[in-house]
Amino acid sequence: MNIARDDLIMILAEADPVGLIANGAPRDEYAAEADAILQLQGVPTLTEITGVFAVSFSEPGACPRETARWIVDEINRRSR
Repeated sequence: MNIARDDLIMILAEADPVGLIANGAPRDEYAAEADAILQLQGVPTLTEITGVFAVSFSEPGACPRETARWIVDEINRRSR
């Protein structure tokens, strides 16, 4: 994966999987999740993305698979 941390944070803020940004949180609210995703090897899978959010928010469904799919697609698109 070849994406800058700030770009990944922006993607996660746009996706806003748990609605933090919509509720007024700062745009960098998902920085910890971005760091966890950046630690993964290669292009992250849907399961890895949903897993990062499940662990971070202690809720298995914190990031729906459709949202994780969009995140993966955006990482791929913006990495080029």
